[in-house]
Amino acid sequence: MALMTSMRERMHVFLWILLALFLLSMTVGGLVGGANIIDQLIGNTNPQTTIASINGEIISPNQFNNLVNQQLTNLKNSGQTINDFQINQARNRAWDNLLQDVLVSQEVEQLGIKASNEEVMYHLENQPPLFLQQNPTFQTDGKFDLDKYLDAFSNPNGDEWVPIEQFMKNTFIPNFKLQKLLDEGIIISEKEVVNEFKRRNIDYTLSALHITSALVPKEDSEPTQDQIKKEYDEIKANEFKHGELRSLRYVYWEKKPAGQDTIDAKNLADELLIRAKSKENFATLANEYTMDPSNQGTKGGDLGWFKKGRMVKPFEDAAFKAKKDQIIGPILSRFGYHVIHVRDKKINKNGDNEVLASHILIKIDISPTTLSNLKRDATLFSYDAQDNGFDIAVEEYGLTVSSAEKLNENDLSVKGIGNFRSAVRYAFNNEVNTVSDILENEKYFVLCSLDSIIPEGIKPLNEVEPLLKSKLQNKNAKLASLEEANKLLIDISAGEKTIAELVKSKKGLDGFIKETKKLSQGFTSIGRSNYVAGVIPTAKIEKIIGPVETNQGYAILQIHEKSNIDSTLYEQQKDQIRKEIFSKKQNQYFQAWIADLKEKAEIIDNRKYYF
Repeated sequence: MALMTSMRERMHVFLWILLALFLLSMTVGGLVGGANIIDQLIGNTNPQTTIASINGEIISPNQFNNLVNQQLTNLKNSGQTINDFQINQARNRAWDNLLQDVLVSQEVEQLGIKASNEEVMYHLENQPPLFLQQNPTFQTDGKFDLDKYLDAFSNPNGDEWVPIEQFMKNTFIPNFKLQKLLDEGIIISEKEVVNEFKRRNIDYTLSALHITSALVPKEDSEPTQDQIKKEYDEIKANEFKHGELRSLRYVYWEKKPAGQDTIDAKNLADELLIRAKSKENFATLANEYTMDPSNQGTKGGDLGWFKKGRMVKPFEDAAFKAKKDQIIGPILSRFGYHVIHVRDKKINKNGDNEVLASHILIKIDISPTTLSNLKRDATLFSYDAQDNGFDIAVEEYGLTVSSAEKLNENDLSVKGIGNFRSAVRYAFNNEVNTVSDILENEKYFVLCSLDSIIPEGIKPLNEVEPLLKSKLQNKNAKLASLEEANKLLIDISAGEKTIAELVKSKKGLDGFIKETKKLSQGFTSIGRSNYVAGVIPTAKIEKIIGPVETNQGYAILQIHEKSNIDSTLYEQQKDQIRKEIFSKKQNQYFQAWIADLKEKAEIIDNRKYYF
């Protein structure tokens, strides 16, 4: 069982390393179901039973949720806190992985790629996958122990190896063969290897004058209204299309503690203070009552030794003011009420005061009664809004109306109330002026009314004008920096000025004098621009070159020296460099291949009905 658990945990690691791709989930085979024939014939899938269809392969909601839960479990195991953002990210990753896995599986099947039993046994015996090599069961002193592995392989315990063999046969080896087919299109020339070696190992000494866009006065780069309009007309059809948009008005009731909840928390803290001072065991009380998640259970509220600056200020001030073995409280902080036992005090070797303390935290949480009252208020409003109209009910109850403008169908959040997918679903499944039922998330009860519908179309100029203005400002500034660079190049080429003189003048110009670096390191100001890296290796010594485009503007360069190629070092590094170039190209090629499959695939995505 331990072996299988480890296999699942490490599945994505070894496949990515060995194949540069594939499979965060276990297998694709288990995700493939049978499609409803009528649905396939008419090009539809039932959202109640199908969350997605990929080239006719049906994915059920349960199958997808299992993948999402796997993502969330990985996050929890890594110590991360699960919030709405993390959940959304997990769903997106699960979808991307699922889509890739299914498409790869389909391609493997279409190409007729299979693995024989002999191939499975050969791989397991002679080329065990990385997830097996990394299993602690087969390691000695943290390293893979072939003897341990072969002993387990030769003497299987029960049927533990059966799923591994099935995985190797159905997924790993076919995918491995597919990758080999893809790799046949990868060509690496000797020139590529040499150039990469030069980038890593050749020292160049150069001076540079850098004319950046930031040096161009803002007024010189300000686009005219005609320029903005022209840019808008040229790109609007491709860049500013939008689907149908909908706008909501809503009222909400925040799920926050009422005054009585604060009183109740304070009363409980007062009671615990009295009991602790009455010689009840503080640690026992803490184990039973504390709401601090970091020291619940059997820790007795222990916070260990701490110096000033470690705790929130009200807590810290009270703890350091108290005497040794004193029990104090309740102390109010942003976390709630604290009952504190100052167990000891000392001055450490650095002369800092430290306190050893335990505490009982009583949070000011919303009570079931308060929550019930809020829901009752929302329910009463809902009845009136349904009967008499949203606006009349708002006026009658004296509520404040909030707005969420131009929602997209796939939006997850609503302005003002955060993650609220149910409100978005309401907006896109109802008519204008209708009133929703009570909607709820972790923080709010909400009643919505659909305010307006904007048909799909193109965003108006006034909406995208700030974006266009910024884009054109950058463009104009870049052109202005090129003009200035050309003027300076004329002066330098004519011998009127040198790069060194212009750099030293500090007249709004950036640059450096005789800096020695490798291309892989990047030079001051001009960085590692591909354009710069492209011209430096072939530039003649002391010749002025430029203007050369950088990420921020244009540069004028002068190469003073460059080191020679160390042929011995090249022989030592060339194979490793070739491997690294191959790996990079392998990944790039695969991603392009997958992108092409996605582009051609018939995908029905029903996730919007679920989330």
